[in-house]
Amino acid sequence: MVATKHLGARLHRFVYGFFRQGDHAEVVHLHGRIDHLLQANGVKTDRQLNDLCARVAGDVGNVLHLPDERRDELRHFTAQLIAYEGMFRLPDVDFGETRTTAQYWELKDELNAQKALLERFPAVEDAITSLVQGCFGALYDNLGKVGADDVGNGINVVTPRIDRIASLGEVVERIAVAAHVEEIEHLGLFPRLRKRLEANFVAASGGDPRDIDGFSRPLRMPSKFDAKTPEDLVVTYLSGTPLLELFAGEEMFTIPQSIRFEHHHIIAGSGHGKTQTLQYLIAKDLDAVASGERSVIVIDSQGDLISNIAGLKAFAPGEPLHDRVCIVDPTDIEWPVSLNLFDVGQARLQSYPLLERERLTNSILELYDFVLGTLLSAEMTQKQSVIFRYVTRLMLHIPDATIHTLRELMEKGSEIRFAEHIARLEGTARHFFETEFPSKEFAQTRQQVLRRLWGILENQTFERMFSHPRSKLDLFAEMNAGKVILINTAKDLLKESGTEIFGRFFIAMIAQAAQERATLPESQRMPTMVYIDEAADYFDRNVGIILSQARKFKIGMVLAHQYLGQLDSKLQDAFSANTAIKFAGGFTGKDARAAAQMVNCDPALIEAQPKGAFAAHVRGMTRAAIPLRFPLGTLEEMPRMSPDEQDALRDKMRANYAVHYSELSRYQSKSEDHEDAGAQGEDSGEDIGEEGGTTPWERAEAAPSANSKTKSNRPHPPGDIEKPDDESAW
Repeated sequence: MVATKHLGARLHRFVYGFFRQGDHAEVVHLHGRIDHLLQANGVKTDRQLNDLCARVAGDVGNVLHLPDERRDELRHFTAQLIAYEGMFRLPDVDFGETRTTAQYWELKDELNAQKALLERFPAVEDAITSLVQGCFGALYDNLGKVGADDVGNGINVVTPRIDRIASLGEVVERIAVAAHVEEIEHLGLFPRLRKRLEANFVAASGGDPRDIDGFSRPLRMPSKFDAKTPEDLVVTYLSGTPLLELFAGEEMFTIPQSIRFEHHHIIAGSGHGKTQTLQYLIAKDLDAVASGERSVIVIDSQGDLISNIAGLKAFAPGEPLHDRVCIVDPTDIEWPVSLNLFDVGQARLQSYPLLERERLTNSILELYDFVLGTLLSAEMTQKQSVIFRYVTRLMLHIPDATIHTLRELMEKGSEIRFAEHIARLEGTARHFFETEFPSKEFAQTRQQVLRRLWGILENQTFERMFSHPRSKLDLFAEMNAGKVILINTAKDLLKESGTEIFGRFFIAMIAQAAQERATLPESQRMPTMVYIDEAADYFDRNVGIILSQARKFKIGMVLAHQYLGQLDSKLQDAFSANTAIKFAGGFTGKDARAAAQMVNCDPALIEAQPKGAFAAHVRGMTRAAIPLRFPLGTLEEMPRMSPDEQDALRDKMRANYAVHYSELSRYQSKSEDHEDAGAQGEDSGEDIGEEGGTTPWERAEAAPSANSKTKSNRPHPPGDIEKPDDESAW
């Protein structure tokens, strides 16, 4: 027995390096020493530990320039690290309890570890701060920083934090490295954390996590790990540690208003939630409209989006947006909205300095190429472009000119009928009409345009809207007044060509209003968001010019359509170069691969997005696309107007922006005298709306159509059309 005990003592000395009696007294002494050090360093009580965590959080927050709301998260994470390692803790010891030698040794090891921490407390606190800073620095460098003003004015989307991180593998690597920096290893801090991380890395690399020292192959780093999901990646490398919680929870992703002015491109397959996403974005903008800080324009050819917005209770009499709404609805055929392609605010233009007038006039002529270019089935030839430029310049000199005036100019003998107005032109423009315009060289081009005009004017709804000598909708004034302007381009009523020119007309008016904002001080330019659904129906090679003009003057456009194939390669390049925000979702296969190039991501990310979620790339904020999910049913959940309130709003829109169809016959009757003179090849020189106007309804009745049948150009009463039950925005 003596020999056995002696052997045990020798074995103990071999393992632990010492053996002595009086372990109880030593433990008592160490325990008292730890208690004293805890008190001396101010970490004895829970409140004092919380103060330490708050101090670390404050230091890290200041270095990383994190907002105040992040400090609580920093403090909580610091507390988790300290608890995980059991730092600054005085063991609860019952000194009356009998212990074995082994139990005393374990207790002394624990107390000595606490003693080592507390005797080097300033260095330990610095190391804790360093680890927290390394972890949060890696995290928030990738999440990005958004100013408080942007959070208030931008679009905010709540999304899982882990989805916000594009370079997830690199972030995990940086966090793991932060726990193994020389400062921490030299002090021997966070041994439990470092050992668990090493085991996780060995397991991810195909080794046995229980035999870390026996693993000799190169480690597979997180940035090279092929994980099925982001969650799989962080669990593989960070499980069993408080670092895993860094990726939990949700994050507010903000698209700043300043970036929204650089435009937004959305492509989404059918049924993926594109319209619902637009509704969410619009709903957020309506709050800014109510406070007088923004205007919103919505152009929609299907009608559903317009109907959902127009029926909101907020637009009812007595509600915040009642005096801030304008609805352009072609389906209200009894009261066609009063529009004129050529009523471009000439009276206001004349009040500007000469340089501004010349600049705006040139801009208007350029935009007419965009609007009227749709009259031709393909891109305009040089000859067609020339005739459009000169004809539209002449139209600006013809009082109360309408689309019928344009038709007349394309007819044979128009240079005689409009000789008085041609005489008002100067230089080359006048010479063109006197020599080139009537020549055979331009006869074919005029005939091509004339055929398309007859085809468009055959649509009676379109004809009634654009037969007015004066527009009742001044888009420049409405945009600067902080309005919600809803434009239904009604594709199933106006048909393909009518919808295209109708939509292009308003887009051109928006671009013109943007140019005219140059005459205003920057502080008076009302921020405006323009939403264009099925945008591929309207844009051509001019899109780059229009987007550039809008961006300069606080007008941001959201262009949405179904797939990239709707745009030719040049248009795709124009959209890509001129939009800072890009969303893609609802695609698989080759469509996903094409969209992935647009948003800078793997096609699998796009394919993985459920309805209402998109792979989103924001220039200057995301290195690659991140998933963003938008709630469905935002507008549907908002209060709706009663039928009586809808009727009251409809009557107000009619009074403000429309005329009764019967009013058009007044313009027709006042032009009859001019029709007789025109038949003799003369120009009365009278204006529409005065005695003997210049919009010839009667002559149009006798003019041949594209199919050589007689067509009436008289405004048709709405009784000639069966109004679809589901067309009206009301």
